Amino acid sequence: MGTKPHKGLLRGYYLYNSKHSIKIKGCYPQAQFVDYQAMPPEQKQQPNQNPPATPKIAIRTMKTDMDEYLKTARPSLGSMIAQTSAGLASDEERETNKLPAIIIFSVIGVAVLGGGAFFVSQFLKGGLSAGGGGQDANPPAQKISPPAPFFATETSRTITAKTNDRPGFVRLMADSMAEKEREGTVKRIVIKVQDGPQERFATISDFFDFWRIAPPQSFTDSRDAPLMVFIYYGRGGSRLGFAARARSPDRTLADMLAWEPGLLTAFTPLFFDEKTDATFAPFEDRTYRNIDWRYLKLSQDKDLGIAHAIFPASNLLIAAMSKEAMETVMNRLFDAR
Repeated sequence: MGTKPHKGLLRGYYLYNSKHSIKIKGCYPQAQFVDYQAMPPEQKQQPNQNPPATPKIAIRTMKTDMDEYLKTARPSLGSMIAQTSAGLASDEERETNKLPAIIIFSVIGVAVLGGGAFFVSQFLKGGLSAGGGGQDANPPAQKISPPAPFFATETSRTITAKTNDRPGFVRLMADSMAEKEREGTVKRIVIKVQDGPQERFATISDFFDFWRIAPPQSFTDSRDAPLMVFIYYGRGGSRLGFAARARSPDRTLADMLAWEPGLLTAFTPLFFDEKTDATFAPFEDRTYRNIDWRYLKLSQDKDLGIAHAIFPASNLLIAAMSKEAMETVMNRLFDAR
């Protein structure tokens, strides 16, 4: 088989025959026949020999690994999507499984922190005692209400005094006595006693203790009786008085009669700065609206004295520092029935 050379470009050609010989025609004059069989092996051309392999890249990257994977595994698009979806689902499942544990540990953490804060607050306030129980050693004082009055009054005032503060109590009482009120009116004085962290309303025993009045020993059955202290504003000035419930009216009356010789000395603080006449006269019997009462007159010019009585309808012991004050209180006790 022969091929004509291209004019101007080639002047010869190679011809392979079945006997592996090359014959050159139409070449330059110096062209010769070349015996292919006689050629050394290193000069023989091997047209079917495979080209040299491309050297492998020494540095691995994500791109090179992906290229290698695509060349060897040749995955389809569907399988790649399925594997990606499975991976995402697995990640979501792991996150979902973590959620209950996170919630449980969060609740435990909040409970621990809350309990610690409560313990610290109680410890700082001194609420936790050595014996436990978590109760305050000094509980706050409860709100209390004064006892109901025995009779009506125009005005009322509440004073608070500590059990060991007699000067403070006397000063508050003197201020109340000095207040100006309309003539013929009565003011109630509510006495609240502070005994440490506790508060209570004064009994007749508290009233006597503030004034340093020592009643007879037989007077003890009425010492814790409810008390109503009042001030009567009359023509001669303001006069102090008190009323207390008598558990045994007959015995209380007997105790007051037995105490009469010492009443002037005992009740002198109740007159404040009011001057009394020196007298050695005994108590006199008086009657007002069929109620018997006893009276010691202490001034010839003013309505000043010591009056005491038992009002039987209410079993009340009444003491007042003037005749007018006693009669006014009896009138109001009749009105209160």
